[in-house]
Amino acid sequence: MSTTNSLSDAERYVAVHDSTRFKDLRDRFQRFAVPASLTFVGWWFVSILLGAFAPGFFGSVVFANVNVGTLFVMVAFVLVLAIAGMYLKFARTELDPAAEQVRAEAEGGLR
Repeated sequence: MSTTNSLSDAERYVAVHDSTRFKDLRDRFQRFAVPASLTFVGWWFVSILLGAFAPGFFGSVVFANVNVGTLFVMVAFVLVLAIAGMYLKFARTELDPAAEQVRAEAEGGLR
């Protein structure tokens, strides 16, 4: 492996990193990831805060042996599954085609 080849590879990847297609791909990902992450983390912190500062409410029985705290945790699991499913669909329809274009540009249309 020659130094010139490594340098051209480094320059090529810097060019890809600076390209508008790659920036668009990053922006698309962040437009999904940031709200999804904030939604889940927000829900989790609300659950923790309610458990710490409103134990009476959190311990309120909803039905049978199920209380509000149990429901909050169950909803957190459902939220994780829903976000994961939405991400899979988003990645398949939005991110993968854009990533394929970026990859093709980086490799010079190979593959």
